[in-house]
Amino acid sequence: MIYAIVGAGGKTGLLKEMAAQFRQEGKFVFVTTTTHMFIEEDTLLTEDASVIIETLRKNGYVFAGVPEGPKIRALPASEYAAVCEMADVVLVEADGSKHLPLKYPNEKEPVIPDNTDRIIVVWGPHGLGQSVESACHRPELVMDCLGIREDTLMTREHVRKLLQEGYLIPLKSRYPNAEITVYPSL
Repeated sequence: MIYAIVGAGGKTGLLKEMAAQFRQEGKFVFVTTTTHMFIEEDTLLTEDASVIIETLRKNGYVFAGVPEGPKIRALPASEYAAVCEMADVVLVEADGSKHLPLKYPNEKEPVIPDNTDRIIVVWGPHGLGQSVESACHRPELVMDCLGIREDTLMTREHVRKLLQEGYLIPLKSRYPNAEITVYPSL
């Protein structure tokens, strides 16, 4: 099962929770990114699928990517595919948000692998009541979508529209066979 985690405000935390849950179930779990993620303490820094698979077999879990400064970037497509074959569950962080709770994606986002079964769109409730300028990644796109100013305080209605227009409608069109959910629920 391949999950793509997109959106803002808690993707990495959700990935960690899901990985722990699937590990408790005895599943082989592979965590990676299609964009950029900060290097965690347990990150395996390599693009070599054989090294990643060996670690996955040994530990039942691997968080891996190609080092790029303080972050990791996506594995080459062939290496990613090889590791997916070995894993029971693949968790992919497939979007960036600069640690902000809300966002509207640009035309190149999110970066979802073609083999994805489920897409989880994350948003940060702590963005409610904050201004667009302080809570939103890509604020100009947020203001465009919502027809509001940068000092407007974000409401649930704003978030619903952002999620619907920025994620749910386009993702359902691009990935008609993937199950798409919002976390946390609105």
